[in-house]
Amino acid sequence: MPKKFEIEIENVNGYCSCGYKVGDVITCEGLNTPDTPFCGGAYAVIFPLQTALFSGASFNFEENPYSKTKLACPDNGYVVFKLTLKNPSTEDKNERK
Repeated sequence: MPKKFEIEIENVNGYCSCGYKVGDVITCEGLNTPDTPFCGGAYAVIFPLQTALFSGASFNFEENPYSKTKLACPDNGYVVFKLTLKNPSTEDKNERK
């Protein structure tokens, strides 16, 4: 089963040219780009963490170790994102033990 990701807008503190609003959710699968048009600058910040989660990493300091919060847009940090691996595999979970 392909790994699925959600990118959620956690906070907006100023103008966003893409019009993102708190609570918006964008999805993507595997190492593919999001299913809908997405801000390239923001994706440049998110993609390395998507790659890490895809490859089995976890963030044990987060409430959900398969999620990374507080990913700020490079445009003055006006938009803050949360990336979540929605279906971690059994192998991912076993690596955490």
